[in-house]
Amino acid sequence: MKLTEYAKHLLLAPNLEDKLLPPNKHWDEEIEQNSIRIQKPGRNERIQFSDKKVKIPRLEHLNLESNRGLTLHHFANHELMAIELFAWAILAFPYASKSIRNGWIKTIEEEQTHLKLYIERMHQFGIQFGEIPLNYIFWKQLDQFHSVESFSAVMSLSFEGANLDYSQVYAKVFSYFGDEVTSEIMLTIFEDEIKHVKRGVRAFSKSIPAEHNSWDHYRSLISFPFTPRRAKGYLFFPETRTLAGLDENFVNQLGDYEDEYTGRVNLESVKKFGLGSELMRKNRLDSHPSQF
Repeated sequence: MKLTEYAKHLLLAPNLEDKLLPPNKHWDEEIEQNSIRIQKPGRNERIQFSDKKVKIPRLEHLNLESNRGLTLHHFANHELMAIELFAWAILAFPYASKSIRNGWIKTIEEEQTHLKLYIERMHQFGIQFGEIPLNYIFWKQLDQFHSVESFSAVMSLSFEGANLDYSQVYAKVFSYFGDEVTSEIMLTIFEDEIKHVKRGVRAFSKSIPAEHNSWDHYRSLISFPFTPRRAKGYLFFPETRTLAGLDENFVNQLGDYEDEYTGRVNLESVKKFGLGSELMRKNRLDSHPSQF
């Protein structure tokens, strides 16, 4: 199978099990080098996009298993969109270097693992994937994806970067409520997200102009109403960005960033837990730098 055929399969096949087909270890030689930009993934009725807004449960309500299931459903939706959009990038940017494309393939495989982890745990909480409306926030960013660098800025540095914060927050809160199984899932995903962001940083960093620093370059690659607010979670864990290879200036600028949307997220429920800035599972990351 050619890599482009696999990418088309992930994008156009309608069923969830089709989206979970793992990548091959070896690919047939490609001849076609034209950019293909698919505007919408194939999905059956059960996993179709919806404009209906469903709020994620507040942190203090995660003592209830049903709310844990709803929360994981939100996260699973993000994983499915990521699988599709990294496949989208393979088709849209055929000129991307082999190392970047290999990184996208590895990311797809890891996102598939995350999706399966979420779905299995959701089932234990009585939630089936697709029974709650699925938003398409990642897919709404297609007009931002002008290049490999802008794709990396939005998907890797922003959406996956924010998940470095969210995965830490939710790992801590699930653990607070005694749910170590779900906390462990969040930590497994956190470790993989470090790798995903680092792959994006490598793709992004190669194109920084001499007159720009990394923060300026990042800002030049994203367009309003998408802002750096999307690149961090309820709480900001700066050390995670350092682990992912971002420089000190970028980390500081992101931490300080505010815009008209800042403060709309209710942080009171976060503050109640006194989560602190210490990372869970940091020692394991420090001891395995080669895995990135």
